[in-house]
Amino acid sequence: MGTLANGLKSLFYGNGSNVGGTSHRVPLLDSGGNPVGSNTVANIAKIMGDSAFTGSVFVATRESDGYPRFRQPNQAASYASTAVGAAVFEAGRLIIVAKNQQASTKWATSNVSGGNTAISGREAAMLDFSGRSNTSTIITTLGDNAPAAKYCHDYYPSNVAADDGNFGAGRWWLPSAGELWTMWSHLREINRVLEAIGGTALNEGQWYWSSTEYSATYAWGLYFINGYFYNNYGKAYEGSVRPVSAFY
Repeated sequence: MGTLANGLKSLFYGNGSNVGGTSHRVPLLDSGGNPVGSNTVANIAKIMGDSAFTGSVFVATRESDGYPRFRQPNQAASYASTAVGAAVFEAGRLIIVAKNQQASTKWATSNVSGGNTAISGREAAMLDFSGRSNTSTIITTLGDNAPAAKYCHDYYPSNVAADDGNFGAGRWWLPSAGELWTMWSHLREINRVLEAIGGTALNEGQWYWSSTEYSATYAWGLYFINGYFYNNYGKAYEGSVRPVSAFY
């Protein structure tokens, strides 16, 4: 009984554990089921939320000295004025998800090739992380007839100059299928950062274009509601577009 009692005491009164730099404990409840003390359910939820990140998602900022930096997710609101997006680092790859997006955008003005090698299998498409070079090829091939790629290429955050060497126009691209998958797999963490820095969350009810081509007339897209890759919409169909970048 002594061991059990000590265990319950540790659970309800705290055991000196440190979360987010501050000692916290599970709140006691009164007879009505309400928390007793300052550690309310809302406070605990926020504490757990701030510590629930996978360690792969950060805040990407452009500092006054011109250099880009990462910040921890729980610092997002404090660095909102210099934030350019949510950074995802996974499997040795880094992408920065832009603060904003464009909905109802065509991949191309007609169902034509963007000049990249077609990838017909989903597994192979998910391994494509060449969004930057894909976008360059699409624009070289189609020019203004590639609205999705053009929007991403010309994008830059509102708190950055158009000619900024790190995050100005020309430093962003239409994500590849693999980059889209990375975004979807960290959707909740990315959205918490985007919302905290005043950006637009990725929409779970929408599907997004990738720069990965399925054929001369189709390109890969990803449904963010369920993580399903599709290839049955022609390039002249309208979907959502979210630019990405990296420190390069």
